[in-house]
Amino acid sequence: MYETELKIAKAAARQAGQFLKKEYNKAGKASIQYKTPGDTVTYCDKNAEKIIIQAIKKYFPGHTIISEEAGLLKKKSDYVWTIDPLDGTNNFVTHIPLFTTSIAMFYKNKVVLGVTYVPLTGEMYWASENNGAYKNNTKIKVSKLQTLSKMFISFSNGKGTSSIKKAFQIYKHFRFKAYRCRNYSCTTIQMAMTAAGYFDAYLLPQHNIWDIAAGIILAQEAGAHVTDWKNKPITIKSTSVVAANKKMHPVLLKELKKIKLA
Repeated sequence: MYETELKIAKAAARQAGQFLKKEYNKAGKASIQYKTPGDTVTYCDKNAEKIIIQAIKKYFPGHTIISEEAGLLKKKSDYVWTIDPLDGTNNFVTHIPLFTTSIAMFYKNKVVLGVTYVPLTGEMYWASENNGAYKNNTKIKVSKLQTLSKMFISFSNGKGTSSIKKAFQIYKHFRFKAYRCRNYSCTTIQMAMTAAGYFDAYLLPQHNIWDIAAGIILAQEAGAHVTDWKNKPITIKSTSVVAANKKMHPVLLKELKKIKLA
């Protein structure tokens, strides 16, 4: 199911990613625009976004699209695509080699496929509903670790002061309770790596749906239990995320209730 949509998503992510890879060494601070303090966008974001939007419009002209730069392209459809053309923009412009292109599709408010492409390595993380999760052609599984003190936890923050403060509280709480707690400023790859078992869990207090959509189905199809911080199912309106194996998910939720978030 969704084979055609997945094929187009992969091709669009790869095409956009290859464009980003070519531009990677050219991008400099002169090309940066500031949407808000600490939130940057380059012409690369915009051009990568155009590549993906054109592909979706060509093959699925009746579908709705929500993208980081273009916003909501309205159509009355049960199918909604979310696009993050360049996740890790700050990494990209400062030549830190950790950024992705990420695409997902919702059907009736439920994410049913997701793709996260890593341009510099050529790694393609992908998943579709009831078909498992993959890194390139290899099936991936979430970590089976069941001891908090041994967990390598990945976390992210969204835009703005409030989200940053919340993420800092996560770090303060878990840095000595878990083995490691790290933020690499690229939500999509952190969620993909959680799905692949590199990280044992992923925590996010606040973000936009295009940042998390692909990672949600990747983690779910890899065997993770994924909810928001109130233990509610993820929908297109969700902003917070807890992803871990089914044993550790309730443990992390219990720990999160102890944190006094700003």
